[in-house]
Amino acid sequence: MLQVSLNDQDWVDVKDPAAESSFTYYASPHITTVTPSYGHVKAKGVVTVELAGSGFECYDEDNNKVASGPCADLRCRFGNHPDQYIYAKGDFVSSELVRCKVPQYTKPDVLKVELTTNGESYTSDNKTYGFFDPFVLDATPRLIATDGSTQVAIKGIGFVDSGQAKALYSNRSSAVVCSGSQCVKPAVFKDKHTLVAPTFAQADVKYQGKDKSVLWDPLYIDATVIGDEFTENEVELFYYKDPVLKAANIVEAPSNVQAQLLIATDFAGNNMVRLSRYATPTCRFTAGAKVQITDGQMIAYPFSGAHDAKNANSIHCKSPRWHLDGDEPEKAVLDVSVNGQNYIGSLEFTFLRDLKIHRDVPMAGP
Repeated sequence: MLQVSLNDQDWVDVKDPAAESSFTYYASPHITTVTPSYGHVKAKGVVTVELAGSGFECYDEDNNKVASGPCADLRCRFGNHPDQYIYAKGDFVSSELVRCKVPQYTKPDVLKVELTTNGESYTSDNKTYGFFDPFVLDATPRLIATDGSTQVAIKGIGFVDSGQAKALYSNRSSAVVCSGSQCVKPAVFKDKHTLVAPTFAQADVKYQGKDKSVLWDPLYIDATVIGDEFTENEVELFYYKDPVLKAANIVEAPSNVQAQLLIATDFAGNNMVRLSRYATPTCRFTAGAKVQITDGQMIAYPFSGAHDAKNANSIHCKSPRWHLDGDEPEKAVLDVSVNGQNYIGSLEFTFLRDLKIHRDVPMAGP
């Protein structure tokens, strides 16, 4: 019962004279599943989703609870931001099931789906409905290992968590096959902009009818989230030959100093222009369970004013700031990756105790 007072002593009921109460509390509704949870942007006809959960109580226009039929304030809301919300009338089926019409949407996206039974308070269960129409914009890394151990992150729009996503590797100039069929791998949905897919070993990707390996020719990566209708975008991947690491300019550094590392490297067998364009070098330092990674770059050493990718003969990176377990030096293994994922090398590197400067001499100058 809701009451009001003008003198903080005498209280008056605020309600319809014919009603027994003025305000009703109810158990908050919760959505547990949305079925289906995705649909094509260009879907034809009326698409309906079923929201399953609990606490879906239905009230008529006089605020009376009903077992079936129309509910005055039952609404479904699609959207991620208040200025983009789209509302649809809910169709009450039971206290555990509501149906809603999916609104028309003009672009690929994943929208939150929420429900209200009183027209004001919406659920916040973070259930979603995805409008899919895949388009591949990029992939990382662009350089893939010849043994097929690289995992490629496919970047784009219009991805949904269908459980059926796949990646297709192809060549635009001539068809390629893997074990006699299309080069298709299952992909894992990471988010609405990313799918992750494994790759094939270079020896398994051959030109159809020629029994000839694709070798260093480009492969195009496309995707689908349902069925076998793949995108046809122009995102290229390339196999690369593992470089040979020779030696580093230093093999130790204070643990609190980021020392400049130059690792002499033989990139023979690679297209250097392509390698320098797509390489994302990193250095990995490992000692037991401790692992740190620093970014690197391909360079030509000794340094010169000219920047010609064909002259690259070293990988440059910095040693990380390393936490020693004590005062004793700590040996680590240094590995290098050209694509930021597949590592080679196993060079030795030692982290010394912290370098501490107590005094600079001289302490002044002209």
